[in-house]
Amino acid sequence: MTTVLLVTAGCTDSSKGEDQRPLPTTAASGELACGFVSQESVAVALGTTDFTATGSKVDAGTNPDGSSLAQAICDFYADTVKGDRALIVAVQPLGLAAKADAIVPRVLAAGGAQFVFPASDGEGFATSDQVVYSGAGVSHLIRGDWHYTVAIQKAVEGRNAVDDAVALTRQVVATLNLPKVGTKPRPTVTPAK
Repeated sequence: MTTVLLVTAGCTDSSKGEDQRPLPTTAASGELACGFVSQESVAVALGTTDFTATGSKVDAGTNPDGSSLAQAICDFYADTVKGDRALIVAVQPLGLAAKADAIVPRVLAAGGAQFVFPASDGEGFATSDQVVYSGAGVSHLIRGDWHYTVAIQKAVEGRNAVDDAVALTRQVVATLNLPKVGTKPRPTVTPAK
């Protein structure tokens, strides 16, 4: 099931300039795009309420960790820039995309991150390297049996896209409330050949 949502409601007072509030890191409240992402937080992170969201949260059976989520993916397109994805939020089971899972230990081992999640959150990082990680603010977090990814393509003036990616990741973790303890093997750094 794919959900398409057009958001046009205002979340900020444009007479005060750019919204510089930090994004909440607690479970989302209010309207949710794709069943799991706060529309208000997305509007703040993208600097616009004119966006379209496509994607969904899909449940399927019972996983080894006791959860029922198959995956949750939501792509956001700013209506001012046709065709260019502005933000992606994805939650996928470990092992579904092994190469993507391997990014986390590789970057952490190399020390190439602007932000490292504390162990209490899981294993992950955030950075702003647009060449390698495709975005102004990109966050990868492995927590339990799940790989959370947030990629903000372009930074909004007055905002830190890395901080926003971290906050959105934590918000999605809290909203979905998936088990923190993993049952699947953790990805490891593959030695260079």
